[in-house]
Amino acid sequence: MKKFLCALSIMVMSLLASMTAYAGQWREEAGSNGAQWRYENNDGTYAAAGWFWLDGNGDGIAECYYFDPNGWMLSNTVTPDGYQVNEDGAWTESGIVRTQAAPQTPETQTEGEQTMIPVTITAGGRQFEASLLNNASTQALIAQMPMTVSMGEMNGNEKYYYLSSSLPTDTRSVGNIHTGDLMLYGSDCLVLFYEDFRTSYRYTRLGAVSNPEGLSEALGRGSVSVTFERK
Repeated sequence: MKKFLCALSIMVMSLLASMTAYAGQWREEAGSNGAQWRYENNDGTYAAAGWFWLDGNGDGIAECYYFDPNGWMLSNTVTPDGYQVNEDGAWTESGIVRTQAAPQTPETQTEGEQTMIPVTITAGGRQFEASLLNNASTQALIAQMPMTVSMGEMNGNEKYYYLSSSLPTDTRSVGNIHTGDLMLYGSDCLVLFYEDFRTSYRYTRLGAVSNPEGLSEALGRGSVSVTFERK
């Protein structure tokens, strides 16, 4: 019962604290302990003094983060109220990151993006269902489908391919990368991620694999042939 009440308390507290913090961007700045992370809301304020549910990379899934009174995110520690956060700062229980669906607001989703575009991604003999946002970037990409490309390896967490022509961009700081995210780096580099990690780089978000289980194994290491098709 005590554990249930604590969990309920933090959920209520997190919801109340985060009502104005869904839209914004991560910023890595020099803090008292070296480089530290803060979250700047679209109104110029910073998340501070408590828990906030944040969808930092705009994938529709929010994680819960704790910020001290000065706005610095806590990571790889136990928060003052007794909860564990991992190296990325996300609240975890038994090593599992707690998540919830991020509400859609005018700041996080435009009317045109409300209709997702289904595509299939084939690699390593396996086919994965994916959904793309309905925006200028994805429309230009879909115009090139079906396409089979040789994607190179980068950093042990992503595959990349330079397109023959540039796409429209809407570059943003995404903060967290999730397995299955499909992004555009610059205006012509298509990137498919197969590991979770935090990044300070800026991307144009295109979409994501709906169920990325097995994606890392299918992509393997080194260059790989990947086919993108609209369903």
